[in-house]
Amino acid sequence: MFNKLVVALMPLAPRAIVKIISKRYIAGEDVPSAIKMCQELQSQGFLTTMDILGESVSSEAQANAEREQYLSLIASVVEGGIEKNISLKPTALGLGLSAELAFDNISRIVTRAHESGVFIRIDMEDSPYTTETIQIYDRLRKDHPALGTVIQSYMKRSVADVQAIAASNGNLRICKGIYKESPDVAFQDKQEIRENFLTLIREMLTQGAYVGIATHDTYLLDESLKLIAELGISPDKYEFQSLLGVPIMKRLQELLQCGHQVRIYVPFGSQWYAYSSRRLKENPDVAGYVLKNLFIRS
Repeated sequence: MFNKLVVALMPLAPRAIVKIISKRYIAGEDVPSAIKMCQELQSQGFLTTMDILGESVSSEAQANAEREQYLSLIASVVEGGIEKNISLKPTALGLGLSAELAFDNISRIVTRAHESGVFIRIDMEDSPYTTETIQIYDRLRKDHPALGTVIQSYMKRSVADVQAIAASNGNLRICKGIYKESPDVAFQDKQEIRENFLTLIREMLTQGAYVGIATHDTYLLDESLKLIAELGISPDKYEFQSLLGVPIMKRLQELLQCGHQVRIYVPFGSQWYAYSSRRLKENPDVAGYVLKNLFIRS
């Protein structure tokens, strides 16, 4: 109830207040700010991936404009001397309008990235786009191996998806999933989601496929470490991943010190307000989390 109340009152809050909340989780509004953040994180030993905020465009022109931003970002990443790793959202590139429009835009980005030595991760969004996102990934990775996508452990279909991708040596980020989904397609119980997460991680590791273990759940961090030790997996076959600003930095630094790779997701862009509002509306449970950490930050 409290979380939903916070979300309901967000439109009444001054943008300055919302910006304070978002600052912890967003690198800034422009490319130089994001590159500076990546440089700071990399000086501490972290890997990074950059993402331009924005999704669900309403016209082909908007989708094409987003494509041009990503093409420009590839050049900036190369020139900035930072980790050559970028994440993108298919709906920002037109998937909500047309699968072929999204494929064309993502293909152009992936081709340019391949030429520049930049790895692209195609993010996963809510369930209406799951099949099309995987299809785009499968079509493109035949010619561009430096490509990955994301599977969410709360989706009931995910075991089959991971088995297929792992068997063909795909590259996946495994996360729990943040979108509100129907019980018909997604697990609702916290422990079921956790257990499925570990099932997916085990499948990737046993198949020798590269996996990004994307979680802030300390239970899942501990259990994933046990799996890695049990299976004798080399550190070059996996990495841990975290969102910028999530207050588990001490744990992430411990992972680094133990020889594990850790990547921080660095979002940035002018659409910080829409991004923050949308994320909280999609999942009101996050509202209490954000508010709590605002007080921690203060």
